[in-house]
Amino acid sequence: MTTTPSEATALPAAFRALPLQDVVSAPGALDALPDVLRRLDARRVTVLHDGARIVHDGRDAVATVLRLASSPRAGTTFVDDTLVRRTAHGVVLDEDTVDAATIGCQGYDVVVATGGGTVTDLAKAVVAATGARLVVVQCAASVNGYSDALSVLVRNGAKRTAPTAWPAALLVDHDVLAAAPPHLTRSGVGDAAATWTAPADWYLAGAFGMDAGYDPEVFRPVQEAVARLRAHPAESAEALSALVDALTVGGLSIGICGTTAPLSGSEHLMSHLLDMAAMARDEPHDLHGAQVGVATVVAASLWQLALDRLDRAALETAVLSPPTDLRGRVAATWAVVDPSGRVGAECWTAVERKLALWAERQDAARAAVDAWDEHRATLRGLTADPAVPADVLRAWGAPTRFSELTPTVGEDEVRWVLRSLPLMRDRFTLPDLLLLAGLWDDALLDEVLALAARHGGGL
Repeated sequence: MTTTPSEATALPAAFRALPLQDVVSAPGALDALPDVLRRLDARRVTVLHDGARIVHDGRDAVATVLRLASSPRAGTTFVDDTLVRRTAHGVVLDEDTVDAATIGCQGYDVVVATGGGTVTDLAKAVVAATGARLVVVQCAASVNGYSDALSVLVRNGAKRTAPTAWPAALLVDHDVLAAAPPHLTRSGVGDAAATWTAPADWYLAGAFGMDAGYDPEVFRPVQEAVARLRAHPAESAEALSALVDALTVGGLSIGICGTTAPLSGSEHLMSHLLDMAAMARDEPHDLHGAQVGVATVVAASLWQLALDRLDRAALETAVLSPPTDLRGRVAATWAVVDPSGRVGAECWTAVERKLALWAERQDAARAAVDAWDEHRATLRGLTADPAVPADVLRAWGAPTRFSELTPTVGEDEVRWVLRSLPLMRDRFTLPDLLLLAGLWDDALLDEVLALAARHGGGL
């Protein structure tokens, strides 16, 4: 790497074999853009952005990127920009948006994505289709998706994580990030907070034979960065550096695994469900990270209750028998927001894959039940008391309750989201185990919300 994340965050050897090696993460990193483009032998360059006003050193960041990309030092022959189409929900990465951006970026050998996580996810999908190389200019510490080869896209109205393309280079200018609107940085804190719950979902899936990739070394550097985030005063330079490291190394961790599972569990699924419901109703929703932060307090509460309640006796019989009416549950759940049935059909396809894999992995499931006491001890070490994410979010001024999101999310929708957690995708998480154990009901959700409320979260 040109410049690694903070030396306080040591990276295992696996990170040194990743396709993304040209990472400049430091104050003033944007000035390295011409040198990066020259190393890539860039000729025809387009700057992909969504028109958002991003200020850098008193100037528009997109204009600065265009100027730097056109400088003699860069060695480029043609530079222009491509504006991303926007909807009432902002930039939505549905089929039409990806297709339009792909057409707009044809004929360029380098795409410079300038903006937030959504623009970056779009750019990764675009270069996967066109064969161009990608330079990411990160303009906010808002999500961990700048440094991986996956994109969260909308397919048939449902959020799906898909393999796309690695950036060839990533520029993380701490000066640009410090000048970003505070709500974007708080969103990043929310995304980083998932480190206190998501690895447990990944471990659980591996224990029950539903994911073969679990590796604690992958997310250990992220845990170390998040610990530094907690150790420094909110919004200090040290805390911002820790946040940047948590997000950058988090993306690299995801890239190593080829899945978001190490850092995306039930808390991220809650955010995706909020997005999907809002899009189906043609209504706005808050930033992904803001929603994830609020959801992490709830997910931590769920883990605490589940680990206290679930024992081997509770799992030995019921856990091996999926509900017989699951297809009807999926259809009924999604008919609430999409009476056409399109979203419900997409979600059932994913849930059906999960059930098929569950049927294949019964030996692993039985072994996991037999070893549940050991698994439970490990899971306690992978989760935090709900007070931990709640306190960090509150210190940064980030929302901790669903009612504090913008727009606010009411109790009925929160309960719909929680009930829907096992009914949207094929990844196995704690709500799936509780559903299979016959424990996923409104009484449990009442207790989860009550526990989260005691720590300043929940409704």
